[in-house]
Amino acid sequence: MNIKGKFSSRTLAIYFLIGIGIIGIVTYIYSNYLIQRIEKETETTSRIFAKYALSPTMDEQSLLELLFEEVIRKIDFPVIMTDAEGNPTSSKNIETNDLKKALEKLNKHQTPIPIIIHHDSDSTLVGYVHYGLSPFTKSLQILPFVETVFLIAFLFLGFWGYLIYRKSEEEKIWNSLARETAHQLATPLSSLIGWLEAAKGEVSEDIHTGIREDTQKMKEVLEKFSRIGLPPRLVEKEPTDIIRKSVEYMRKRAHTNIVFHEKYAPLPAVKYDDILLGWAIENILKNGLDAIGSDKGEITIKTFVAGGAVIEIRDTGKGIKKGKEIFKPGFTTKKYGWGLGLVLTKRIVEEYHKGKLVLKGTSSRGTTFQIIIPKVEK
Repeated sequence: MNIKGKFSSRTLAIYFLIGIGIIGIVTYIYSNYLIQRIEKETETTSRIFAKYALSPTMDEQSLLELLFEEVIRKIDFPVIMTDAEGNPTSSKNIETNDLKKALEKLNKHQTPIPIIIHHDSDSTLVGYVHYGLSPFTKSLQILPFVETVFLIAFLFLGFWGYLIYRKSEEEKIWNSLARETAHQLATPLSSLIGWLEAAKGEVSEDIHTGIREDTQKMKEVLEKFSRIGLPPRLVEKEPTDIIRKSVEYMRKRAHTNIVFHEKYAPLPAVKYDDILLGWAIENILKNGLDAIGSDKGEITIKTFVAGGAVIEIRDTGKGIKKGKEIFKPGFTTKKYGWGLGLVLTKRIVEEYHKGKLVLKGTSSRGTTFQIIIPKVEK
């Protein structure tokens, strides 16, 4: 599934609307739940007050019975009663039989409340009330955390969607620009081919052959640009032939001070698009030639098997100072470069061929790239 292609501005807007709606509904439901709990507790307190108000002279025993019926029997939090020495005497809502262990756990979070009986000016400590938090109170404690996590997750997914949408829009622009360029150049190229045929016999055979090869290469370049953004035409075979052709084409266009070394080992069958893979190899070779410039230099093309078909290209140029940025659109060390060669190469290798383009190393003594195409699983 191509997520990038399906993440449009409308999808992003719908996502935010759904997300805001979910947050609103969850907040509304949970807020109502909290309000109902608070209302019940308020009702209990009001009932105690009402009964006591009807009988302000209620004796101590009756008051204790009222508190027991309306409060103590209805509590939902853990409570342990102890004597003055700290020995448990009774408990409620304790899940374990080991009251001393439960007592230690309660005392870590809440300070025990002393039970003191006053006799005129004297007072006597008779015990302690050890208590914990009710599930309702715990839910109130974690509510801000849950809401924060949910909001961060929502914002993160929204930002992620925005980045995908933005990238897809940029790709649409580049794809449209590439196809429009190919369309605009197709007509004058056809005319050039016609003029070339008309000039046959008027110029030397070597010149005519050279111009014909270049016009054929221009046709291939236009086809490459016209196919950007479209599915690749993958074939399953051994790729050495297309590697040789790409190297031979660049060898003819390199100056005489460049020496090419080719070391081909047998490769497994892989799925690749002839034109696109050839374009990727030529881009790396061209970068190597540009790095060497007019100086003497060497370019070594080596193939071997390591988890798939590996095409290694090494030049003896001046290297790349900012190696990590070379795959960013617009990055270039050339005065008139667009900074798209390696970006397109990476896309061809990784998105179209499910492989990997690796900058193996770079220094003042040269740069090494590897194209890794996975072998076909039987």
